[in-house]
Amino acid sequence: MSLSKRDTVATVLVAVAGLLYVLWALGSAPFSLSGTRATGIAVLALGFIASATAVVPTFSQLLHGSKVYLAITSTLGVIAAAAGVQMLLTASETGLAVVMVAMVAMWLLATTHHRLGGRTAPTRIRPPGIRASH
Repeated sequence: MSLSKRDTVATVLVAVAGLLYVLWALGSAPFSLSGTRATGIAVLALGFIASATAVVPTFSQLLHGSKVYLAITSTLGVIAAAAGVQMLLTASETGLAVVMVAMVAMWLLATTHHRLGGRTAPTRIRPPGIRASH
């Protein structure tokens, strides 16, 4: 089973963010991304796009999808956002590392969820008293 187009786009974006982070950590980042904030902005932007592409379902899917998946990805998103704000305000290397780890965790969770056939599509709502046929 291959990745969906959305998961493929998210995978490429997370890989690029990971590459930028590794280059920055090794002190080999391109000149324009040598600072913590500059690399952090690029990583945050790539992570936001990846999340919007594959992690976040439509509003209807959000309401009717897996509540556990929603809770975990939302928690990771809040952690990434808080670490991103800290990183931007204080040029925190730890904040940037947390953003990167949270991004990879969300990507891994979303990709695994989709590959295993996790339910994110809306369910059919039956009128009260109508049972599903077996």
